[in-house]
Amino acid sequence: MRTLLLTDLHFNAKPKGLLEAQKKCVLDIFRKESPNEVILMGDIFMHRKPIPRELLAFKDVILEMGGSSHVYLLRGNHDSETKADDGVTSLSLFEEAGVEVITHTWIDEVSKRVFIPHYEDEEIIKKALEEVPIGYTVFGHFGYGGSLNSAGDADFSIPFSSFNNITFLGHVHRHNKRGKVTIVGTPYTTDYHEAGKTNYYAILDDGGPRTKTNVGWISSEGETYIVEFKPIEHGPRHLMFDLSNLQFSKDFINDSKYFNLVRVYLDELSDTQKDLHEFIEDLDIGYLDVKYRPVFDEKEELSNYSPSETLFSIDDSTINSYVEDTNSTLTKETLLEGLKLLRDEN
Repeated sequence: MRTLLLTDLHFNAKPKGLLEAQKKCVLDIFRKESPNEVILMGDIFMHRKPIPRELLAFKDVILEMGGSSHVYLLRGNHDSETKADDGVTSLSLFEEAGVEVITHTWIDEVSKRVFIPHYEDEEIIKKALEEVPIGYTVFGHFGYGGSLNSAGDADFSIPFSSFNNITFLGHVHRHNKRGKVTIVGTPYTTDYHEAGKTNYYAILDDGGPRTKTNVGWISSEGETYIVEFKPIEHGPRHLMFDLSNLQFSKDFINDSKYFNLVRVYLDELSDTQKDLHEFIEDLDIGYLDVKYRPVFDEKEELSNYSPSETLFSIDDSTINSYVEDTNSTLTKETLLEGLKLLRDEN
């Protein structure tokens, strides 16, 4: 049995061209590996309420994968409609013959696997880990104490001692192996915080010759199989450059295997938009993001003024009022995600 593990696809149609590049990357991996089964370990979509284009793109992926492989879809936090831990997810749209949508913890006695989706209440996850039978393999969408999510936050405090079985995890975007626990990592970068990281997918095999590097043998109570973690050298990638370095990166950027999302930092005191256009006209950039460097050093104190009351702030209630009182084309969820990004940037 040959199993393909992928996680945190974060299908996203907002940057023009990105969704098509994500879909192509995932299907290229699938076609190359020809697995008997596929386990997609959560966060299929970037947004809790994916738009039709994103749903249709993933439908294309499922139609091709399900034609020759058995597919498991594990609910991630981005796939849940709310934080209620009720299992309501748009992934249920794709459940059909040969496709298993896992909305709650499920023990497969036949394959000796335990699937644990994302729960906001980590006590549910701890209890599920305690009940995993000896010798079973765990696939989950959550982190453990000390691991950081895609925003750089430590949003789980599950002690590492809770993991008594071989475990593969989604949710955390950077590939890592520690004892019996493996964080698979994303198949491509999903934001500029991940620029420059190496991306992986995993292949589990119950036998056969070793043909690649980075191969480890994993034994589970007498049952031995091969796991390969393969770096991905195509698909979307986020890149960051100072304008002065951009002109020296032409060959690197113009690699046809990648869809480039490039952030360029300008020096507000000297760089101009004209300089930028001169540098990028011969570059293969799918999506361009421009930022100015701050005028002041971030460590400098800009002001000592401290008002006695809040002058103006945006919070959840402000956004609720805006959505209810205006004819906004933006959803409440989109605005709340934007507010979270602002808070994270601070």
